[in-house]
Amino acid sequence: MSIRKSDYENYDYQQFWEGNKRLYEDYSERIALRRLLRGEETRDRLFLDIGCGYGRLFNEYRHFSRIVLVDYSMTNLANARMRINKFLSDTAGNIPRVLYVAADAARLPFRAEVADIILTVRMVHHLEYPEKYFDQVRRILKKEGLYILEFANKRNTKNILRFFIGKIDISPFNKIPSQVGETIKNYHPAYINDQLSSRGIIVEKSVSVSNFRLGLLKKVPGTNVLALLENLYQRFLPFIALGPSIFIKGIKEDPQRHHKASIGIRQSTHTKKNNFINRLSDFTDIIICPGCGNTNFRPGQEMIECSNCGRSFSIKKGIIDFRI
Repeated sequence: MSIRKSDYENYDYQQFWEGNKRLYEDYSERIALRRLLRGEETRDRLFLDIGCGYGRLFNEYRHFSRIVLVDYSMTNLANARMRINKFLSDTAGNIPRVLYVAADAARLPFRAEVADIILTVRMVHHLEYPEKYFDQVRRILKKEGLYILEFANKRNTKNILRFFIGKIDISPFNKIPSQVGETIKNYHPAYINDQLSSRGIIVEKSVSVSNFRLGLLKKVPGTNVLALLENLYQRFLPFIALGPSIFIKGIKEDPQRHHKASIGIRQSTHTKKNNFINRLSDFTDIIICPGCGNTNFRPGQEMIECSNCGRSFSIKKGIIDFRI
């Protein structure tokens, strides 16, 4: 069965998170992301949120100098832009430069080795061919760059119990991805590890997330107690990967340098300013044509045009549409 692409053009993804019904999941993902970003230098660094949705997690990485939010849905990006503009207008201090890009995860319009950090949350389970996306991550991420990925965990407690009592036939213990409905794939942690390591991205840390995601537990003992338990679980038992969601922190290897992963805080290796960071006016120094890979564009008021293949990419309400 082929996985069907999720339709976020005609569905307001904000509705999924509004109200109190998913406060626990939101909190769980935020504390995991904070832990994995802890100690990372933010000045003069480029942060890509690929599969950003409506920008739900923006305030967790807002301190980075330049930020690119990428999604396939123009609706999501329009909501993200409105939400982030309001957030920034209400926030004092340095304001990052932010770019909004509509693009296919398998054909990302960015130059090789430009990203210091790439984040992907609640996106990869929608991809029919995630390996194509991981190829893009390998291409775009700098050597010794950081990759934070969240994926739906096939080997979670609920699936294990259901398998042993005969409720499901698919074993949660093998590496083969399992499809849930028409739009979602769950992955075994070993499968994700293999996909990344084969591309030179070494998993440095793994965190089990949303470990108490059960409707009954949200009512009794309630979200506040679950949040406390989640914090303790992520702090002391993150390696017991039985939650429905897993966050991993990977580092792209540098073949020219021996890389040793440390147990403590990883210090940034990006101490010098990159030439592209010093440009304040735009992001044209990091983008490429997703059709031919050309780096030169002819600018217009409501579009940019590839100077090589002639493809035009519209700019609508501050969002560049690179979908082809």
